[in-house]
Amino acid sequence: MKQLTKTELAVLAGKSVYHSLRAKSVADGMAKTERALKASTNTKLGKRVTRGKLKGFPILTLTLEERATCPRSCAHWADCYGNNMMNATRYKADDALIQQIEQDLTHYQAKYPQGFLVRLHVLGDFYSAAYVAQWAKWLGMFPALHVYGYTANQPDAIDSQERAIGEALLSLRLACGIRFAVRFSGSFTDSFAAISNDDSRARDMLASKRAFVCPTQISKETGQHAKKGEATLAESCGACGACWQSAKPVVFITH
Repeated sequence: MKQLTKTELAVLAGKSVYHSLRAKSVADGMAKTERALKASTNTKLGKRVTRGKLKGFPILTLTLEERATCPRSCAHWADCYGNNMMNATRYKADDALIQQIEQDLTHYQAKYPQGFLVRLHVLGDFYSAAYVAQWAKWLGMFPALHVYGYTANQPDAIDSQERAIGEALLSLRLACGIRFAVRFSGSFTDSFAAISNDDSRARDMLASKRAFVCPTQISKETGQHAKKGEATLAESCGACGACWQSAKPVVFITH
């Protein structure tokens, strides 16, 4: 019998390939200056928003454990890009994480009262409706807080838990607008979606200008950069802003 690879075992178990090395609970202990919400060091994301309504906002990130917090219906359950992110620290979804996030948000509210943007989630996803409710609570507590990201949960999902999470996310987005700009990955029923160009429906939407290709991805793929005053290309998410400002679906190029 063929022996399963580490990736195949992780896929079956519903956890990260690097679970034993890089997945930790906040309760296990944090370094002196460690926070669950970290200042972005990702070149694709950028460190700060430089265009649009949130211009000047620093970008923070939160990384959870992939698969352990994701719905199994996710199209990238097996080939998650986290499979290649050996060095990323993943935080386990538990009560200690919730307490740490609230402490971190208190810190950033005081440090950046003009506003800050949290990218949810570099890895992982919204793992329960109660967790979504926590973000609703924090949006009320911290007026500087703004959120953007993507979720594989769907409000019209067959699975009841996934549907409950999706419905909670949709309600929060409709209530908060740009302050909670979370797109539904793979959805063709919600305009605020993130879809792949390997689907013919996405290509049709691009042809009719009902969707747009990620400007940052075009820039990274081609090496082109926007000229001053142009919004077609962007070197980073922070230099673009379309994902939290445009009502059209964003199309990502797959390989």
